[in-house]
Amino acid sequence: MHFSHLPKSALFIVGLFLAASLLAPLPYAVLEPGEGQNVLGSVITISHQRTYPSTGKLLLTSVYATSPGSVLFGVYVLRSWLSANSIVLPREVLYPPDQSPKEINKANLEEMVGSQQNAAAAALTYLKFVVTTQTISNKDGTKSTKYLFPFPVDISLKDTGGPSGGLIFALGVVEKLTPEDLLRGRVVAGTGTISIDGRVGAIGGIDDKMIAAKKAGATIFFAPAANCADVTHIPSGITIYSVKTLAEAVGVLKNSKTAVTHCTWQRNR
Repeated sequence: MHFSHLPKSALFIVGLFLAASLLAPLPYAVLEPGEGQNVLGSVITISHQRTYPSTGKLLLTSVYATSPGSVLFGVYVLRSWLSANSIVLPREVLYPPDQSPKEINKANLEEMVGSQQNAAAAALTYLKFVVTTQTISNKDGTKSTKYLFPFPVDISLKDTGGPSGGLIFALGVVEKLTPEDLLRGRVVAGTGTISIDGRVGAIGGIDDKMIAAKKAGATIFFAPAANCADVTHIPSGITIYSVKTLAEAVGVLKNSKTAVTHCTWQRNR
């Protein structure tokens, strides 16, 4: 049997095209598991009000995402596709195509600041403190709402954007202001947006955030109930509790043995 072979010149051209494709910039973005950051350290500061120590850790889980202004080359995209912990998405799925990188970064920062304020308001409201609001006129002619707290509550976390830390920030404020040690030495992680009335909203990258929680030593993970269908794999050693409200999450911390999850079919035992 006779096999024909490509001429060396043709092989060279094919190889050249392959090499060029690996070095060419591509319109994709990559998501990877980030880290777990304990919000009970210097992240949350409460002044002029008695606070209480905790024997556990409360982790805000994050996802590393390709920055909107960066360029991804084919070789990196290929490596990410082959990685079990990476998600490759068209850039327009993650970032609005009609916004500049500067505008996107500004929006992410504003979402994080809003999330921190909502979290403090939700936590204080849950604890029966009086929270009032004030309407502020912005320089661009728009109006925004500012929460007025009975004592200073400052939440500050650098190099992180988006609204998904709301639930954990709120739990951190509740833990600091509650005489009972809710964590009792446990490492707890989670994610979810939060509204002033304590409702927990859906987020993106739930699987990657659980991987980050596992790496950071968490044994309990709070997920928004709205994300139940998005959970495809739970790392071993972690019990996931899907919650709809801040009150439900606090209830799990107080007595996880009797807590009922909304996604019982996903719960590790």
